Amino acid sequence: MEQSYIIIYQGDISDLEDSLRNNGIEEFIILNDQLASIYPPLGFQESRLNDIKEISWWERSSPMSSLIKITDNLNEGETVRTAAGTDYIYKNPNISASGKKVIIVIIDSGIDYLHPDFINKDGTSKIVSIWNQESNKGTPPKGCVFGSEFTRDDINKAIKENDPSLCEDRTGTGTMAAGIACGNGNLNSAYEGVAIDSELLIIKLREYKDTYKTGKINYEMSDFLAAIKYVVDIYEVAESFMVINLTVGANPRATIVATMLDSFGRLSDWGITIVGGAGNEGNTDIHYEGRITDINETQDILIQVGDQKNLEIDLCLSGPGKIGAGLISPSGEVSYTIKYAPDYYLYKGKFNLENTLYEMRVIYPWLQSGTQELIINLRNIKPGIWTLRLYPEFIISGIYDIYLPNKALISEETRFIDPVSTATITLLATVDNIITVGGYNDKTDSIWIGSSKGNVRTRASMNVVAPAVDIVAPGVDIIGTYKDNSYNTATGTGVSSSLTSGVMALIMDYIYVQTDFSRTSLFTQPLKTYLMLGATRSEIYNYPNISQGYGRLNLQQTIIQIANNLE
Repeated sequence: MEQSYIIIYQGDISDLEDSLRNNGIEEFIILNDQLASIYPPLGFQESRLNDIKEISWWERSSPMSSLIKITDNLNEGETVRTAAGTDYIYKNPNISASGKKVIIVIIDSGIDYLHPDFINKDGTSKIVSIWNQESNKGTPPKGCVFGSEFTRDDINKAIKENDPSLCEDRTGTGTMAAGIACGNGNLNSAYEGVAIDSELLIIKLREYKDTYKTGKINYEMSDFLAAIKYVVDIYEVAESFMVINLTVGANPRATIVATMLDSFGRLSDWGITIVGGAGNEGNTDIHYEGRITDINETQDILIQVGDQKNLEIDLCLSGPGKIGAGLISPSGEVSYTIKYAPDYYLYKGKFNLENTLYEMRVIYPWLQSGTQELIINLRNIKPGIWTLRLYPEFIISGIYDIYLPNKALISEETRFIDPVSTATITLLATVDNIITVGGYNDKTDSIWIGSSKGNVRTRASMNVVAPAVDIVAPGVDIIGTYKDNSYNTATGTGVSSSLTSGVMALIMDYIYVQTDFSRTSLFTQPLKTYLMLGATRSEIYNYPNISQGYGRLNLQQTIIQIANNLE
């Protein structure tokens, strides 16, 4: 599969399109009035992007991983009804909320749309539409260049004919997320989802295999952002509210100002909200944090590499400093030492004894943080202890963070020798316009050990902006709808976000009937505030904190807090 890129452009779209085509780039998606995903052919020299005057900034698309792991533990699983506390809603004669007039968006591995839990009593589908990015059975959505869009009529026809060919879910994580959020429990009422009357919008992301390790599946940020464009297009014509459930995540960042999602202005509109899993990197050893205080000091960071094909190492600074780096292989070979240069040059080399190729690039400033990013890509990497050596050039705070790819994409043995579990929130969940949900373990009545932690720093100092996690929700062995007309259990912050997305659909339904109140409350910030106010907190902890945010999701208390503010 060709390398894809995300670009920020300037000027007329028609001029950009002409310039891309003149440079041999025929496949691209205009995401919004600032952003585009481009898909050059194999062999394309990315340095040519610097010569296209309409492109003001570009970066390679980055791999993303699922925040849901199927656990096959049905006998010991927890039902959604118990985990979310939905009996308070469905057994309360004074509350009629069930997620009506709300579309829940799932951007993941697809869906088993023939499962009875996604079929209404009249035989029609709960699904508004599907964009299967891997299908060539139909035509792509407007403005897109790959995959097939299937309308509700297409899906209804396939249901009648028992035809599963529109969308296959090979891993089951997309089906699980949809079932937890709003499965109607037709096959087994004990396993119904949270918002049983909500509808679904499904995007099946393209799968990429063996990027870092053989057998591992990842998604790509360029395709994910194309999915967000499709969601916005659907929202503009739908007569429904929308909850976007983010169950895939990019690698974490400690210092962030904005993400690509911020360029989609409609995501801040009335009636649309985003819920994102915090990440599953709380105990995976993919983060290292350090500080350099002496300009003449070098520091060595040890990285244990297991059996895998490739690896990426990302160095991020806090504040406007500059740090160079080199890499030492297990056999003692030393790479080129890369330092800041204004030419955006890609340095290439080879460790001859290991037969490992490397690429090194400094980006200063990186658009999403305003600080330095130093990226090292290794191809055909060999197991052993690799040493990253840092060379300070210019120091302000001296604080830096180094990340490996998400653990779900690499070998279990690949890790920092001296890791830090904080500042591991997945990139897209770090900004304020997303309800960031960590994972809670009801079995132990404690935070789930894998749940990513804050903080997120400012770009200019080491000060903390926020804990990053807003609330936590049950995310361990939750029972949900699974492929092939079955149920299964799953764990991860993508499970927690799916549960919370269903809760948000119930809350939006509840608020909407309060006509005057809904005009000011159906925005992300007020909705997030009510979740925080209603959250369960323990007396033994201070809140907010980097693991639990403002506490544990509590649907009943959140509804009570909203009711107390009704006039």
